[in-house]
Amino acid sequence: MKKSKRVILHYDMDAFYASIEIRDQPNLSGKPVIVGTSVITTCNYEARKYGLHSAMSVTKARGLCPYGIYLKVDKEKYSRVSKQIKNLVLKLTNKVEFIALDEGFVDITEIIKNYPSYEIFADKFQRGILKNTGLTCSIGIGYNKLSAKLASDAKKPGGVTFIKNLGEFADFMSDKGVKLIPGVGKKTQEILGRKSITQVSDVLKMSLQELRSILGYNRGEMIYEYCRGIDNRKVSIESKTHSISNERTYSTPLEDREFIWSEFLNLLVKTHKRLKQQKFHTKTLTLKVRYLDRKTITRSKSIYISTQSIENLKKLMVELFEEINLENKIKLLGVNLGNLSENKEYQLSFKDVGEIKKERKIQELKDKINNFKN
Repeated sequence: MKKSKRVILHYDMDAFYASIEIRDQPNLSGKPVIVGTSVITTCNYEARKYGLHSAMSVTKARGLCPYGIYLKVDKEKYSRVSKQIKNLVLKLTNKVEFIALDEGFVDITEIIKNYPSYEIFADKFQRGILKNTGLTCSIGIGYNKLSAKLASDAKKPGGVTFIKNLGEFADFMSDKGVKLIPGVGKKTQEILGRKSITQVSDVLKMSLQELRSILGYNRGEMIYEYCRGIDNRKVSIESKTHSISNERTYSTPLEDREFIWSEFLNLLVKTHKRLKQQKFHTKTLTLKVRYLDRKTITRSKSIYISTQSIENLKKLMVELFEEINLENKIKLLGVNLGNLSENKEYQLSFKDVGEIKKERKIQELKDKINNFKN
């Protein structure tokens, strides 16, 4: 029996934290709303018109948008709403991978067969979220996780985009810059820019060997595949329980903010060392705090692509640190790295491996011919 072509949906709640605050305080509608204490966690689209974005310092944001509405993070409220959304999605199917409070992948390969079109299903999905939560979301439907994620980012807020096959993926990416490719951050852009590689079309002209020589073996291979729409990762139905963590209990309760930060940093470095020793990559960072009154809280954040970079994890920790109440005395700190994967950030199919090996052999043959001529 022929295996069904996969159909993956990615939903992303629009300016999630800010949208919840506006929903609960309608008088904020139409005003620039920013959520965050020292660093912006999220801001609505009115605020983004002033150049504001997540991870920007609130001090800089106030300079750009002095009349914005600046609110503290209410993680407990946002978590409650997130749970409500997750329960709604789970009524459709258990083939769901929640990657953050406000987004997730849903394997709708079987479900979509019951609908006349992608458009009708997407509309029903969005209306269901809006009716039950009062919030909007953007949706992407693709043939794999990569295409679904890129599609959901294409039209925000409240947009719907479909990328149904490799041909549509090629059309979608034809005029895009390299920064759109997952895994291409600022540093990678700079490296490629020095080679005058700024567009996806530039990357497509390069061989696998060339990309590896510029970006390294794994990252070069990942960019080579992603710009061609290759991504065979499955939606993780069962959440991964394997994790690496370190905790420390203090005989003298902690109160100093800078010292608490330095202790978190030490725990992260220690945990990261174990991550590398065991040859894992991680997608989720969790900070744990136990107060003097024994109350324990955790704050987590996930990223789209697994990483082994300490710098990426530090950036996540900065955002999480802003969400922790430091007014009460602290007895215990902990750092946990979860959603672990072995060795590589993605997995190829046998067909993809064959194609890459084929190109590798062709390149090696060309190198031999050139060496012979010289």
